[in-house]
This record gives sequence, structure tokens and C-alpha cells, in this order.
Amino acid sequence: MKMKINKYLVLLVTFLLFSLASNAQIEKGNWMMGGSGSFSNTKIKLNEFSQNVTNIYIAPNVGYFIIDKMNIGASVQLQFSNTLSGPIYGLSPYVRYYFLENEKQINIFSEVSYGFQKQTHTTSNLETFNLKAGTVFFLNSSVGLEVALNYTDSKTNLDYQSKAFILGVGFQIYLEKK
Repeated sequence: MKMKINKYLVLLVTFLLFSLASNAQIEKGNWMMGGSGSFSNTKIKLNEFSQNVTNIYIAPNVGYFIIDKMNIGASVQLQFSNTLSGPIYGLSPYVRYYFLENEKQINIFSEVSYGFQKQTHTTSNLETFNLKAGTVFFLNSSVGLEVALNYTDSKTNLDYQSKAFILGVGFQIYLEKK
């Protein structure tokens, strides 16, 4: 029994040291890459027709810290829906800012992006404005887990409009400059 307690104690101490040694790599010159995903249920309106749509959305991204706590980059989107005639794919440049100090293990961020998407099997082009606010939990000096609330406003050239609040989860890897 004593041997098991020692193993758990060593595991706990190792985990705490690993966690306490972490710091956010949100300094000028560093890179960030990762992605996010979400599941949503949205009410859409097309002329006089309205319907509930279920979406699955994934968006890998890459960005560069131009100054401490500010990252610019782009994400690639892929969205699947129960009602659209095919997946939507696109590109969204973004600007992200972290509000707390670099060495914090938990940080708060906001992000704004404007994207251009194309729906397969149609002539539909989609433009999306996205505003995101969330929290990142740094698991160590290089890995962060994010939870964020997104406000999305989308419009197409075919009179489709969608406005939604989406709760998303993301995963980021922070690459330190050498």
C-alpha cells in the first residue's frame, strides 16, 4: 500500500512541476498552429424560407506573433451541414490578442476574422465575419486548450444569411523562437 501512495505522490509532483514550469509562448517572433472545431444548430433564412441547420465545423490555423500577445494568421475552414448540397471550404485571415501577461498558465483572448468560403456543387460564395472571445488553458509551455464563444455573421451572393453564437473548442501548439 505504501508503494502505491509513493507512485501517486511522484506522479502528482511530476504533474505539478510540469504544469508550473509552463508559460505561454505568446511573445513576438513565435508561431502558433492548431485548430478548432464546433457543432452548432442554426436557424437560416433564404428569401421567405427558414429552417434549422446542424453544422460540423473544423478549422486548422497558423499564425505569427507580430508583437507580444498579438497574433496574425489564417485558418482554413471545412463545414458539413445536414441541409447544404455539399461541404463548404474557405480561408479566413485573423487577428488575435491575449489580454493577460505572457507567463500566465490561463489567458483570455479575443479574435476577429473575415472569411471567404465556397460551397461545393453550387455557385454560392459565402462571406463570414467572426468575433471570438475565449480562454486558453496552457497544458505546458507549448500546448494550449481553448474554449471560446463565437459570434458569426454569414452572407452569400444567393440571399442566404446566417447569424449564430457558437461554442467551440480549440487546440493550439506554440512554437518558441530560437
